[in-house]
Amino acid sequence: MPPSRLASLFGTDPTECANATFPDVWGTIPDEVIQADRAHHAVLKRVHFSRHLNPTNVHTARKAFTAGAPEPPFTYRPLANADEVIEHLQKALPSTDHPAGALIARCMEGTCHMTRALRDRSSEAFEDMAQHAGWLPDAALLELDFANQRPGPHQPLDVSPQRMIAALKGALLERGFDDWEVLADSVMAARVLVDSAKRLVKVGPRARFRQRDLIRLVVHEIDVHATRAHNGRQQALHCFSTGLPGALATEEGLAMVAEEVAGVSSPGVLQRQKHVVWAVDRAREVGFRQLFEELRTRAGRGLAWGICLRVKRGLAEPGAPGVYAKDTVYLAGRMKVRAWLDDGNDVANLYVGKVGVEDPVQAWIAEGWVKPRPVPALWAALGEDQLTPPGPALASRGTLP
Repeated sequence: MPPSRLASLFGTDPTECANATFPDVWGTIPDEVIQADRAHHAVLKRVHFSRHLNPTNVHTARKAFTAGAPEPPFTYRPLANADEVIEHLQKALPSTDHPAGALIARCMEGTCHMTRALRDRSSEAFEDMAQHAGWLPDAALLELDFANQRPGPHQPLDVSPQRMIAALKGALLERGFDDWEVLADSVMAARVLVDSAKRLVKVGPRARFRQRDLIRLVVHEIDVHATRAHNGRQQALHCFSTGLPGALATEEGLAMVAEEVAGVSSPGVLQRQKHVVWAVDRAREVGFRQLFEELRTRAGRGLAWGICLRVKRGLAEPGAPGVYAKDTVYLAGRMKVRAWLDDGNDVANLYVGKVGVEDPVQAWIAEGWVKPRPVPALWAALGEDQLTPPGPALASRGTLP
């Protein structure tokens, strides 16, 4: 495809994509790397991957499955420009001689894997994506058990999506994120989703929420996902706002630990995530119906459907073996982040942007690639002797409200 056609599709005009917050830093990063970062960010801004990953007919497909269909007849929005996305990214791949080039190249490779998976919708393409991303569970993760986790008091699902949208909008404005939007989106498997590249929080228009979710999802979605994206936008490269390679486990793990620190975790969440990890491993061997029947004996019909939907979404043949394995990052990341904090590491390192616990943030600060950024106030109660305080921890320490 001619370069002009690719540019018109993905808008790689540097006046649109440049992040010149720290112009003195740009001289230390090769121009080729900067251009590759812009090209990748342009794709993430324009392609709504979640709308191609999630079924467009979840409710009718569930009715058909409940009525006896061997598998839910999911339909999807085709990713029509998949080959053009891949070509655009491959043409822009930078040299990996510079460390920043290696980071950007790995980000671009991950996006190419996702694009191929959504183009082909085959179990092989989804397996390749999972292998590249490191999502497949290992033995240690599979062996975790939280069966003794005590359930909390029941709360009805009596909060409307409109009220949740208002709560999320208010939280964004309180934190000064006035360039973010909160919108309803019907093509979602989750109830709430943050799209960092587009500065967008999506809420399912048919979702229902509990009262505790009004605080919990602000902590999870705003004080972790949106804040790390916002802070990353102040850095020299866009990838710090959309996610470094391998940082997704830290992203979701930090969100789960933040809920614990704020005292607003959902009761039984760790055991539910254990069911998810088991389902991801099992889905590689069985189809939707068998996975559902096996899982409902462990977790009940409602949770079994939700987990099966999430681990079989995107695949053209959900009735065959194959898995979208991304959801292992919640439990794997939670265990990793909690251990990292217990070892005495500073949570501020995780708020320079969407970085992972493995990333050498202090070295990058010394190099001038990133600058320290504000940390949400919920972390102020993080004690020296215990990670989780006894109750909600929302005190201020001169950080984000």
